[in-house]
Amino acid sequence: MHGHRVSLSPVGCKAKPIDQQKATLFHMRCAGFLCFIFLCAGCTLNRSLVTTGAVGNYCEPALTYRYNERYRPLPALPTDTSLTNHLSAHDLLLANAAGIIPLLQALARLPQRASLQNQLDRVIIQQQIQQRLLQVSTEIASLAAELDCEGERADQLGTFLDQQDQKRIRNLTLLSVVIGAATTVATSLIQADGVDKTVGIGGGLVSAGLGGAAAFSSNKAVPFLHERNLLADIWAPTDQSATYSPFIWYVLNEKGFSNTKQTSIRANIRQRWQRYVVPNTTAEQQQLFFGKGGRYQADDLHTRANMLNQLQASVRSINQDLQSLLNYVAH
Repeated sequence: MHGHRVSLSPVGCKAKPIDQQKATLFHMRCAGFLCFIFLCAGCTLNRSLVTTGAVGNYCEPALTYRYNERYRPLPALPTDTSLTNHLSAHDLLLANAAGIIPLLQALARLPQRASLQNQLDRVIIQQQIQQRLLQVSTEIASLAAELDCEGERADQLGTFLDQQDQKRIRNLTLLSVVIGAATTVATSLIQADGVDKTVGIGGGLVSAGLGGAAAFSSNKAVPFLHERNLLADIWAPTDQSATYSPFIWYVLNEKGFSNTKQTSIRANIRQRWQRYVVPNTTAEQQQLFFGKGGRYQADDLHTRANMLNQLQASVRSINQDLQSLLNYVAH
């Protein structure tokens, strides 16, 4: 009995480390699978956004407008007393913008005798002036409609990007909570010390990574093109605009139409943009907003919509200036 020693089998001692290794490998694979799903979801969102952003510009006019050279503004205002005695300086500027100075001069030169021919001539000239002012009002309405459409187009895509980002944040937050809860349950059920620590650390890292990703915006960018850019001539003006009608371009650039009479409406709009909307913009950002387009993020699209809406309000306000001139022509 004393010469025989009982040897313990090593199987029981090695079983526990092997089980720990298998469990650790299993949980690491699960964590890797979850990360793979997360990455695939991000790639799918990218493709969806690119497809959505590649929509043509439906706001551009279907036809190219050709403006009558007869109604182009004069380079200098006339000093005709027949007009200056009856029209304010503001109305005279507006009449020149509409190109009706020659018609107003012809109306003023008509004899005061109440003959049938004089009355007929007066009515004909008044109709010509009113038709031109109606055409001017149509130009204002057309441009305002295009500005409104462009603003809605940019804001719509920007809102879509915001909604996609909110959905991504919601999914990441939910996944982070689920993994955190599953990690807590798993560590409480696993008896082995090494395994529960591995599961706890791995689950905590995955949960923290998902939570951290949810805290930041995705900054997704989509292609957004605008060959006909209504903001371009406001930012970098030219003597003649290919985008705006001669009437509207004259009003926007003539200092006499602004409240201060010191700077033009166009210059005031640009100054407000530079100070409040796009301060300290780089050359690349200026090319994006005022060029032919590029890859826009959600904030960029909302910024563009903001500038378009401000410009639309200034264009619509020109209708207020027409009222006084219409009253003079009617009487």
